Formats: sequence, C-alpha cells, structure tokens
Amino acid sequence: MAKKKIKFPSHIDLEEKISTWAHDLRSPFNHVLGFTKIVLNGQSGPLSDLQMEDLKTVYHSSLRAMSLVNNLIEIARLQQGLKEINQDSVTIDSFLEKALAQWKKYNPDKQLPITTLLAPHNGHIMIDKTHTQSLLNGFISYLTSYADGTGNLKIEVSEESQILTFKLHLTEIVKRGNDEMSLEMYGAICKAYVDLLQGEIQKSEVEDSEAIIHFTVPVAHPS
Repeated sequence: MAKKKIKFPSHIDLEEKISTWAHDLRSPFNHVLGFTKIVLNGQSGPLSDLQMEDLKTVYHSSLRAMSLVNNLIEIARLQQGLKEINQDSVTIDSFLEKALAQWKKYNPDKQLPITTLLAPHNGHIMIDKTHTQSLLNGFISYLTSYADGTGNLKIEVSEESQILTFKLHLTEIVKRGNDEMSLEMYGAICKAYVDLLQGEIQKSEVEDSEAIIHFTVPVAHPS
C-alpha cells in the first residue's frame, strides 16, 4: 500500500466548515438530550430527588449548548448566502400557529405566556414560509434572551398593501442579567433574514420593564 503524506491545514474557513459540519456538531448534543430525557422519564429505572435535579441541570445545559450550535450554523449559512427564497401560499393564522408551535417545541425550557392578535385579513398570502418563520422565532428568542425567559409576550400581526407587519411586545420583564452571546447571535440572524426577505425593522426599543420589536416583510396574493 502506497504511503500517503499527512497534510495539516494552515487555515480553516469557519463559515464553510460550520455549515458542512452541521450534522457532526449537532449529533453529540442530540444523543445527550435524547438519553437524558429517557432517564428523566423513568425508562431506565427510578431516580432519587438529587439525581433528578442533577439530570435536569444536564438536560437544560445541553439545550443551551445545542441552541448556541444551531445559531452558529444558521449564521454561517446566512453569511455564505446559502438561503434561497421560495414562495408559499399560507393563511396568516395557520402560519402563526405553526411558527409558535415550532418555537415552543425547540424551547421547552422557556414557559413564556404568548398571546396573539390578528387583524382581519382575506384568504391566502404568498411568503417564504420557512424563512419568515425563522425570522419571527428569531425575534421571539431575542426578546426571551434579553428578559431571561420572563415576561408576557403579545404578538400582533396585520397585512395591508402587501406588507405583513409583526408587532412583538414583551411586558412584565424581571431581568436577571442579559444573555449577551445569544442576543448578538439572534440579532445577527434576524437582521440577515430581514435583509434576505427585503423586509424592514421599524421599531426596536428596550426599557426596564418592557421590550418592543416591530418588523415587516413584503407579501403577495395568489393570482
């Protein structure tokens, strides 16, 4: 067998590699989360109260690590221009319902009360469902990172003149220290999606007890 010289890289393009390594980066955390949940559910036998609390700490820390890895992958792919626009026909209420269900699924450790208010609207609209959902959920995650998971979130959605407007208002915040890393990551992700969708951030304000984000994305109506 012929000998092959070992070559060591002098430089790694992190944006490219984070994108291509996505599966390998996520796999360890998926295994930790999966097996920890099995044990927490009692499928491997009874646990003492102390063991239960320790495993809950492991589980929530793994969720946090997975979230950071997912954000890194998302930022890398957005900055590489790997996201393409696809138009989908949806109703606003069904879009919002599915978007919030997904956010809650991937944020089981955040029990944030969310209320929605939809302005009267007519039938279906054309939007990039996947990217608009990622944008909305990114802003929700931004607000919850700022408020350390506390408060009550109200989301108002309206459509006029082919502009879809989202108004997010987080109140009753009890700040216990901001998650600066997550804020920077979600901020970069949301700004990239707004630009990709040719939308606009109309308002973004934070006070001691509340935070507000208003943004828009253009839509069309099926012919």
